[in-house]
Amino acid sequence: MAKTKTDTKPVVKKAAPAKQEGSKRILSQQSLVTDFIKATGTKGTDAVEIAIHLSTKVDGFAFAKEMEQSDRAKALKKVRVLARKATGGASQSRDGRSAIYVIG
Repeated sequence: MAKTKTDTKPVVKKAAPAKQEGSKRILSQQSLVTDFIKATGTKGTDAVEIAIHLSTKVDGFAFAKEMEQSDRAKALKKVRVLARKATGGASQSRDGRSAIYVIG
């Protein structure tokens, strides 16, 4: 039997994709909440302050002290869930009815 020569294509190296300039890294809501709670130090913060902070940083997250009760409740519930995840569990201290979230 004779050996047959197979057709091989030369390997073409692809150019590395160009980096997008001007694209800004967007932080997740969870990391924003964690950073905000850490920044408050040992004083801690409550859900309303976190929600106000998120509404200034995140497009699509609306919160104001003068909102409809159902919309405000939904926003605060989302913030409380994010804060519990950031602190590793339920709040250990309270200020009246408000839970105070502290990391560290």
